[in-house]
Amino acid sequence: MSEAHERPQADGDAPSSRGARTRAKLRKAALDAFGELGWLATRVEDIVTRAGVSHGTFYTYYKNKAEILDDLVRSSQADIAGLALQAWQADDVRGALERVMGGFLDRYDRDAVIMRTWLQAARDEPAFGALYLASRRLFVERVAENVAATVQASGRGRRLPPMTVASALVAMVEHFAHCWLVLGEEHERQDAIDSLVLVWGSTLNTLAGFGVVDLED
Repeated sequence: MSEAHERPQADGDAPSSRGARTRAKLRKAALDAFGELGWLATRVEDIVTRAGVSHGTFYTYYKNKAEILDDLVRSSQADIAGLALQAWQADDVRGALERVMGGFLDRYDRDAVIMRTWLQAARDEPAFGALYLASRRLFVERVAENVAATVQASGRGRRLPPMTVASALVAMVEHFAHCWLVLGEEHERQDAIDSLVLVWGSTLNTLAGFGVVDLED
Protein backbone atom coordinates (compact mmCIF):
# COMPACT_ATOMS: atom_id res chain seq x y z
CA MET A 1 0.00 0.00 0.00
CA SER A 2 1.20 3.50 -0.70
CA GLU A 3 0.27 6.89 0.65
CA ALA A 4 -0.74 8.20 -2.76
CA HIS A 5 -2.46 6.43 -5.60
CA GLU A 6 -2.20 9.10 -8.29
CA ARG A 7 -1.75 7.48 -11.68
CA PRO A 8 -2.18 8.53 -15.29
CA GLN A 9 -5.88 8.79 -16.11
CA ALA A 10 -7.40 6.49 -18.70
CA ASP A 11 -7.83 7.92 -22.20
CA GLY A 12 -5.86 11.03 -21.29
CA ASP A 13 -8.45 12.30 -18.81
CA ALA A 14 -7.43 15.20 -16.60
CA PRO A 15 -7.50 14.33 -12.87
CA SER A 16 -10.11 17.02 -12.28
CA SER A 17 -12.58 15.68 -14.85
CA ARG A 18 -13.65 12.20 -15.86
CA GLY A 19 -10.74 10.50 -14.12
CA ALA A 20 -11.69 12.03 -10.78
CA ARG A 21 -15.30 11.00 -11.27
CA THR A 22 -14.24 7.45 -12.10
CA ARG A 23 -12.09 7.27 -8.98
CA ALA A 24 -15.00 8.58 -6.88
CA LYS A 25 -17.30 5.99 -8.45
CA LEU A 26 -14.86 3.19 -7.61
CA ARG A 27 -14.49 4.41 -4.04
CA LYS A 28 -18.28 4.56 -3.59
CA ALA A 29 -18.67 1.08 -5.10
CA ALA A 30 -15.96 -0.33 -2.84
CA LEU A 31 -17.63 1.23 0.19
CA ASP A 32 -20.95 -0.35 -0.81
CA ALA A 33 -19.33 -3.74 -1.39
CA PHE A 34 -17.43 -3.69 1.89
CA GLY A 35 -20.61 -2.65 3.69
CA GLU A 36 -22.68 -5.45 2.18
CA LEU A 37 -20.14 -8.27 2.00
CA GLY A 38 -17.38 -7.50 4.48
CA TRP A 39 -13.64 -7.48 3.87
CA LEU A 40 -13.01 -11.16 3.22
CA ALA A 41 -15.92 -11.78 0.85
CA THR A 42 -15.48 -8.66 -1.26
CA ARG A 43 -13.76 -9.19 -4.61
CA VAL A 44 -12.64 -6.76 -7.28
CA GLU A 45 -15.49 -8.20 -9.33
CA ASP A 46 -17.98 -6.99 -6.73
CA ILE A 47 -16.53 -3.48 -6.88
CA VAL A 48 -16.48 -3.13 -10.67
CA THR A 49 -20.00 -4.53 -10.95
CA ARG A 50 -21.32 -1.91 -8.54
CA ALA A 51 -19.32 0.82 -10.23
CA GLY A 52 -20.41 -0.24 -13.71
CA VAL A 53 -16.84 -0.22 -15.05
CA SER A 54 -14.44 -2.80 -16.47
CA HIS A 55 -11.70 -4.61 -14.60
CA GLY A 56 -9.23 -2.69 -16.76
CA THR A 57 -10.61 0.59 -15.49
CA PHE A 58 -10.29 -0.58 -11.89
CA TYR A 59 -6.65 -1.58 -12.37
CA THR A 60 -5.89 1.82 -13.91
CA TYR A 61 -6.45 3.30 -10.44
CA TYR A 62 -5.88 0.49 -7.92
CA LYS A 63 -3.82 -2.68 -7.76
CA ASN A 64 -6.32 -4.64 -5.68
CA LYS A 65 -9.04 -4.30 -3.05
CA ALA A 66 -6.46 -3.64 -0.34
CA GLU A 67 -5.22 -0.54 -2.13
CA ILE A 68 -8.69 0.93 -2.54
CA LEU A 69 -9.43 0.28 1.15
CA ASP A 70 -6.13 1.97 1.98
CA ASP A 71 -7.29 4.98 -0.03
CA LEU A 72 -10.62 5.09 1.81
CA VAL A 73 -8.92 4.75 5.20
CA ARG A 74 -6.37 7.48 4.58
CA SER A 75 -9.04 9.90 3.39
CA SER A 76 -11.12 9.19 6.48
CA GLN A 77 -8.17 9.49 8.86
CA ALA A 78 -6.95 12.75 7.33
CA ASP A 79 -10.22 14.28 8.47
CA ILE A 80 -10.20 12.62 11.91
CA ALA A 81 -6.56 13.54 12.53
CA GLY A 82 -7.50 17.21 12.59
CA LEU A 83 -9.31 16.60 15.85
CA ALA A 84 -6.11 15.46 17.52
CA LEU A 85 -4.47 18.78 16.76
CA GLN A 86 -7.11 20.91 18.47
CA ALA A 87 -5.78 22.73 21.50
CA TRP A 88 -7.05 22.04 24.99
CA GLN A 89 -7.65 25.44 26.55
CA ALA A 90 -6.60 25.46 30.20
CA ASP A 91 -9.70 27.43 31.20
CA ASP A 92 -12.12 25.12 29.39
CA VAL A 93 -10.79 21.56 29.28
CA ARG A 94 -14.32 20.20 29.47
CA GLY A 95 -15.30 22.15 26.37
CA ALA A 96 -12.27 20.80 24.54
CA LEU A 97 -13.14 17.23 25.53
CA GLU A 98 -16.73 17.68 24.39
CA ARG A 99 -15.63 19.01 21.01
CA VAL A 100 -13.08 16.28 20.41
CA MET A 101 -15.31 13.45 21.67
CA GLY A 102 -18.28 14.69 19.69
CA GLY A 103 -16.22 15.19 16.56
CA PHE A 104 -14.64 11.75 16.80
CA LEU A 105 -17.98 10.01 17.36
CA ASP A 106 -19.59 11.90 14.47
CA ARG A 107 -16.80 10.97 12.08
CA TYR A 108 -16.78 7.36 13.30
CA ASP A 109 -20.51 7.24 12.62
CA ARG A 110 -20.05 8.72 9.15
CA ASP A 111 -17.26 6.26 8.30
CA ALA A 112 -18.52 3.23 10.24
CA VAL A 113 -18.20 0.94 7.21
CA ILE A 114 -14.60 2.02 6.68
CA MET A 115 -13.74 1.55 10.34
CA ARG A 116 -15.35 -1.89 10.47
CA THR A 117 -13.66 -3.03 7.25
CA TRP A 118 -10.31 -1.61 8.35
CA LEU A 119 -10.38 -3.63 11.56
CA GLN A 120 -11.45 -6.74 9.67
CA ALA A 121 -8.59 -6.29 7.20
CA ALA A 122 -6.09 -5.71 10.01
CA ARG A 123 -6.56 -9.32 11.10
CA ASP A 124 -5.26 -10.56 7.74
CA GLU A 125 -3.09 -7.73 6.42
CA PRO A 126 -0.30 -6.60 8.78
CA ALA A 127 -0.01 -3.31 6.91
CA PHE A 128 -3.53 -2.35 7.96
CA GLY A 129 -2.72 -3.16 11.58
CA ALA A 130 0.37 -0.98 11.39
CA LEU A 131 -1.64 1.83 9.81
CA TYR A 132 -4.23 1.59 12.59
CA LEU A 133 -1.58 1.91 15.29
CA ALA A 134 0.06 4.82 13.47
CA SER A 135 -3.26 6.66 13.13
CA ARG A 136 -4.34 6.18 16.75
CA ARG A 137 -0.87 7.25 17.91
CA LEU A 138 -1.69 10.80 16.84
CA PHE A 139 -4.48 10.86 19.43
CA VAL A 140 -2.50 8.97 22.05
CA GLU A 141 0.47 11.33 21.83
CA ARG A 142 -1.77 14.40 21.96
CA VAL A 143 -3.65 13.10 24.99
CA ALA A 144 -0.36 12.04 26.60
CA GLU A 145 0.89 15.63 26.42
CA ASN A 146 -2.08 16.77 28.47
CA VAL A 147 -1.85 13.81 30.86
CA ALA A 148 1.85 14.59 31.41
CA ALA A 149 1.01 18.20 32.25
CA THR A 150 -1.66 17.01 34.66
CA VAL A 151 0.69 14.56 36.36
CA GLN A 152 3.37 17.22 36.61
CA ALA A 153 0.92 19.64 38.21
CA SER A 154 -0.03 17.08 40.85
CA GLY A 155 3.42 17.14 42.47
CA ARG A 156 2.79 13.62 43.70
CA GLY A 157 5.44 10.97 44.13
CA ARG A 158 3.68 8.23 42.17
CA ARG A 159 3.29 9.17 38.54
CA LEU A 160 1.62 6.89 36.01
CA PRO A 161 3.24 6.85 32.53
CA PRO A 162 1.34 9.39 30.39
CA MET A 163 1.49 7.31 27.19
CA THR A 164 -0.05 4.31 28.93
CA VAL A 165 -2.80 6.36 30.53
CA ALA A 166 -3.48 8.09 27.21
CA SER A 167 -3.58 4.80 25.31
CA ALA A 168 -6.11 3.38 27.78
CA LEU A 169 -8.31 6.47 27.54
CA VAL A 170 -8.21 6.48 23.74
CA ALA A 171 -8.93 2.74 23.61
CA MET A 172 -12.04 3.28 25.71
CA VAL A 173 -13.41 5.78 23.20
CA GLU A 174 -12.48 3.59 20.23
CA HIS A 175 -14.15 0.49 21.63
CA PHE A 176 -17.22 2.41 22.77
CA ALA A 177 -17.59 3.91 19.29
CA HIS A 178 -17.22 0.48 17.68
CA CYS A 179 -19.80 -1.17 19.97
CA TRP A 180 -22.25 1.69 19.44
CA LEU A 181 -21.80 2.75 15.83
CA VAL A 182 -20.70 -0.53 14.21
CA LEU A 183 -22.16 -3.30 16.35
CA GLY A 184 -25.37 -1.47 17.16
CA GLU A 185 -25.46 -0.83 20.89
CA GLU A 186 -28.15 1.74 21.65
CA HIS A 187 -27.01 5.11 23.00
CA GLU A 188 -27.96 8.74 22.63
CA ARG A 189 -25.25 11.01 21.26
CA GLN A 190 -25.29 13.50 24.14
CA ASP A 191 -25.37 10.71 26.72
CA ALA A 192 -22.31 9.20 25.03
CA ILE A 193 -20.39 12.47 25.08
CA ASP A 194 -21.37 13.28 28.67
CA SER A 195 -20.36 9.81 29.86
CA LEU A 196 -16.99 9.86 28.12
CA VAL A 197 -16.23 13.34 29.41
CA LEU A 198 -17.15 12.22 32.92
CA VAL A 199 -14.75 9.25 32.80
CA TRP A 200 -11.93 11.21 31.17
CA GLY A 201 -12.46 14.21 33.44
CA SER A 202 -12.53 12.07 36.57
CA THR A 203 -9.27 10.44 35.51
CA LEU A 204 -7.54 13.77 34.89
CA ASN A 205 -8.86 15.23 38.14
CA THR A 206 -7.64 12.20 40.08
CA LEU A 207 -4.19 12.42 38.50
CA ALA A 208 -3.94 16.13 39.30
CA GLY A 209 -5.51 16.00 42.75
CA PHE A 210 -7.66 19.01 41.87
CA GLY A 211 -10.35 20.05 39.42
CA VAL A 212 -8.70 20.17 36.00
CA VAL A 213 -12.05 19.39 34.36
CA ASP A 214 -15.26 20.98 35.58
CA LEU A 215 -17.67 18.04 36.02
CA GLU A 216 -20.50 20.02 37.62
CA ASP A 217 -23.75 20.04 35.63
